Amino acid sequence: MEKRVSRQTRKKRTIRVVLIVVIVLAILAAVIGVLRKRVTSQVNAGGKEEVLSADVSRGSIRTTVSGSGNLTDEDVDEINLPGSVEIDEIVVEAGDTVNVGDLMATVNMSTVLSAMADIQTQLNELDDEIGEASGDELEDTISATLAGRVMKIYAEEGDDVSTVMYENKALALLSLDGYMAVKIETDSLAIDDTVTVTDSDGTTFEGNVETADNSSAVILIPDENAVYGDTVTVTDSAGNEIGSGELYIHEMMKITGIAGTIKGVNVSENQKISADKTLFTLTDVSFSANYNSLLEERTELEEKLQQLITIYQDGAVLAPIAGTISSVGSDDSSSASGQTSYGSFGTTQTTAATVEEQTLLSVCPGIKMTVSISVDETDILSLEVGQTATISVDALGDETVEGTVTEIDTTATSSGGVTVYTVNVSFDKTENMLSGMSASVAIAIEGVEDALLIPSDALTQTSATSYVYTSYDEENGELGGMVEVTVGMNNGEYVEITEGLSEGDTVYYFENKESGFDFGGFGGGEMPSGFGGGEMPDFGGGQMPGGGGMPGGFGN
Repeated sequence: MEKRVSRQTRKKRTIRVVLIVVIVLAILAAVIGVLRKRVTSQVNAGGKEEVLSADVSRGSIRTTVSGSGNLTDEDVDEINLPGSVEIDEIVVEAGDTVNVGDLMATVNMSTVLSAMADIQTQLNELDDEIGEASGDELEDTISATLAGRVMKIYAEEGDDVSTVMYENKALALLSLDGYMAVKIETDSLAIDDTVTVTDSDGTTFEGNVETADNSSAVILIPDENAVYGDTVTVTDSAGNEIGSGELYIHEMMKITGIAGTIKGVNVSENQKISADKTLFTLTDVSFSANYNSLLEERTELEEKLQQLITIYQDGAVLAPIAGTISSVGSDDSSSASGQTSYGSFGTTQTTAATVEEQTLLSVCPGIKMTVSISVDETDILSLEVGQTATISVDALGDETVEGTVTEIDTTATSSGGVTVYTVNVSFDKTENMLSGMSASVAIAIEGVEDALLIPSDALTQTSATSYVYTSYDEENGELGGMVEVTVGMNNGEYVEITEGLSEGDTVYYFENKESGFDFGGFGGGEMPSGFGGGEMPDFGGGQMPGGGGMPGGFGN
């Protein structure tokens, strides 16, 4: 009897399991069917994108360059002493507020006197070097070492040579082989093909293809009467325009200098010159760079000596400015006399007559702060020192302050294929601002008034060109009338058109829809309606398997 009951029980359990499997499969089939229908519907809808149109209109456009970074204090005054000076005690701590003349540290005065004597000895030795170097002179002319044609002159009368070099990396540019070059994007040219190159003034040159591949070609033209940096167009033998680009010097020499002031410019652009031709005459070059360097070192030593004299007269190290102690060195070593020595922390080597220094502490005046942001290469050329910026500090809520762009580092850094540059923004420090806080920066770019504008979505851009569509075939659903345009400012919503379109022209474009499918109706993990209010059916107190266990109600 028990055996028969056991068989019946097993039979019932088997039937229940089969029933559960059938129901689960039915639910899954229903879900898949609904999803498939929704995906198909959305794919088909995506194939019929809505075509929008917009008239070219006039208006104003403005944009901003944004970034984020961390706050740092400006004008922090580091108190450095010669490494030979022994520190008895530092009486302030990081975070303390000091006024001018407040006691900050006591020192061993005998070591101060010894350091003063050492510096005076070095000054005497440096004076001897300065005397020997005073007879050295720089050349007061800059000449060409090779023959060529002057294609670009950066320096003008009265300019500082080092400033021109910093801004342009050259005083002038020479063409050495008699050719200018332009690179265009095209696959229709072959090496040695002859083309016509037309500059922005309409002057034409016969060009010859130097190199070509399936994507671009380099074309050479004579450098006589050509303009460095000019945008030129290239047409083939049949008169068809095949590309445009910027003229550059095929074989270039940079004329450089290091010091002095431009007294005279003895050549003009497009002038052909011989080797040894004097290009510039200079003034203020009576002493050599070595002489100037020695003078700078002497000035540093004079400042260090004056600092030690002040400490000796005051009998201690007093605060030179009012502010907050931002950092203090640690007493990690002891002197031979048993006094605490701070000479081992923050030790640096200076160039001024090899004076070894120790950083005692630093004082922050709490007046100015700086935030550094990274700016993409596409925006960096729109920034310049002096532009106004708005800074918001995350920890201070909606409070904003106005700042100024104070430095643009033109040294690029790249990561993941993105090139960025560092821009520093300075502003007045307000209450509760602390070094290290996160801040956001928005730099306002001067806008354009009365500009021709179209929606940004209407513009199509490639690596070689920008264009719009000016017609739409509704029957075939195709855009046409492609027109190349030159663009100006783009704020993400509208873009300025500087060439290619006129006010009142109409452009057509597909609506910019976000990709992805909508699986709405299955949110929250619920199943489709029709299964007990969207929930799983109740199998006699059992639930769907979890963690490999069988549904409830099937116990031993």
